[in-house]
Amino acid sequence: MLNFLLVSTLGLVIFAAIVLFYHHYIWNRLSSARTEQWMLGALMGLGTVLAMLLAVDVSNGLLLDARVLLMGFAGLLAGWPGALAAMMISIPARLLMGGEGGFIGSLTLMLAPLVGLIWRRIQQDLNWQPGWRFLVFGVLLSFALATIFLFPEPQRSQALQQALPLLIGLNVVGSLLAGWMQLGINQNVVRTERLRRRALRDDLTGLGNRLLLTESIESNLAQPNGEKGSFALVSIDLDNFRHINDTLGHKVGDAVLVEMSKRLNQAIGPDDLLVRVAGDQFAVRLASASANDVIERAQELLMVARQPLQLEQYVLLMTASIGVVWWPKDGTEAKELLQNAEIAMYQSKRAGRNQVTRFDDNMRTALERQTQLTQALLQALEHGHGLQLAFQPQFRLSDSQLIGAEVLLRWTHPELGPVSPAEFVPLAEQAGLARLLDQFVVKQVAIQQAAWIRAGHQLALSINVSVLSLKAKGTADELLAVLDGQGVSPNLIKIEVTESVDLEGSNEALAALRRLRAAGINIALDDFGTGHSSLSYLQDLPLDIVKIDRSFVTKIEQDNLSANSVLVAILALAKALDLLVVAEGVETQVQRDWLVAAGSAADHG
Repeated sequence: MLNFLLVSTLGLVIFAAIVLFYHHYIWNRLSSARTEQWMLGALMGLGTVLAMLLAVDVSNGLLLDARVLLMGFAGLLAGWPGALAAMMISIPARLLMGGEGGFIGSLTLMLAPLVGLIWRRIQQDLNWQPGWRFLVFGVLLSFALATIFLFPEPQRSQALQQALPLLIGLNVVGSLLAGWMQLGINQNVVRTERLRRRALRDDLTGLGNRLLLTESIESNLAQPNGEKGSFALVSIDLDNFRHINDTLGHKVGDAVLVEMSKRLNQAIGPDDLLVRVAGDQFAVRLASASANDVIERAQELLMVARQPLQLEQYVLLMTASIGVVWWPKDGTEAKELLQNAEIAMYQSKRAGRNQVTRFDDNMRTALERQTQLTQALLQALEHGHGLQLAFQPQFRLSDSQLIGAEVLLRWTHPELGPVSPAEFVPLAEQAGLARLLDQFVVKQVAIQQAAWIRAGHQLALSINVSVLSLKAKGTADELLAVLDGQGVSPNLIKIEVTESVDLEGSNEALAALRRLRAAGINIALDDFGTGHSSLSYLQDLPLDIVKIDRSFVTKIEQDNLSANSVLVAILALAKALDLLVVAEGVETQVQRDWLVAAGSAADHG
């Protein structure tokens, strides 16, 4: 009995170690089911060799071990590849061990996996419970012990009397326990696989997610070169989706995403893959096709996104921005392809939305420059390196007297040289640095203004302030505190804002402007007529000054009223509302004379 317990325990420990090691470290790293079978069989073969090396001597050289159990499971669990792999390892090892019974032992190592293969085929047609299947399998393994009859006497009789009952019991009990252990592990594997599948899915739409798309691309790229097919990746982002969440609520926003996912899924082919990357962004991996075909299919997806959505009592008109990349031209790795597709998609947004953009390398170069400039700008704002103020003078038309100046920020990058405000100001707003930029300018202006005051000069300075800064809580009080700290009167400061949707719809920005104006700061509307133009600006905003964009001034032609009709209307409207006018970019005598003749009392820069 002690020998039986010892051998049984040793066999089960070896079996458990093999199965656990295989399921936790091997099976999910292999590329095919056939490879998994070969690997499991090889592990069972190695386990069999270990069992034979640790065999228990029953009597007179009669050895007891779990080789039949392990080899039987090699055939049962791993099929014929596993059975073959186990035999290729265990039989040569048994022959190398030498001693009597080498041939008979090798024959046993062949019969045991054969029994496993036979029972593997038979049990497929049975509806038995797992416990009964493994019990019968343990009994059937006893046929592999028929090789005992090949022993010469008296070893045959000793084996039949002493070893055979123990081996049959070992096979039956070991099969039940090993089967129970295998089932438990399989349940864990199934549960793990279920969790893995959930990790690859989007809960809201039921589509795959970014991880699934990445794995799909990587799987395609891992194929041999002859089996790889070129494919395209389409990045889709819904335009202005944030406004739906803000105005109609997240419930409607979620319904839009679900409905859009169904429409897009119906528009793709059976070999294509649609996933929800994040938020309102989707991506489609299109199967092999020509570049022109891919653009056409992307345009079709754009049309699908444009179809009106009927949700409850709402009819929503949506558009999308799409970016397209092509493998292998636009990237050789999944991460690179995804990034480039998104770069092209954002280019569509910058170009006006509701369009398809094909990626090219210049877009990535531009993005890398933007990233470099954004990081460098943050450093410059923190340390003040490379940033300088410039002053554009403003004169009164009637007598050409200097009455003020507009503050302009200039930036010289240590490596790239001068960077235009038209480039770094939008970057600052996109990166959330607008308030830092405005704080820097206000502080430097206050310092310079204080120095001029001490020198006996009184010159009003105009500062451009971003609407994003005005929307931030406490901006107005912070600006006034900086001026007060330097002893600068608010009457010497003008704040310029540019017309935009964000300005018109922001209560916070309007409150900040009213707070500044109440403190004595004049408020100017910059570039009137070139942006989000609305006459309501002139009525609703607390304005003192309207600045005419230089694009109107450059079109001034003497005695040509039709060419100057828009400018005449702006001047008349400003005069009616008692607003001062600043005309930007007056460079010729003709332009000056026309403004004077028009009865404008505007300042000009």
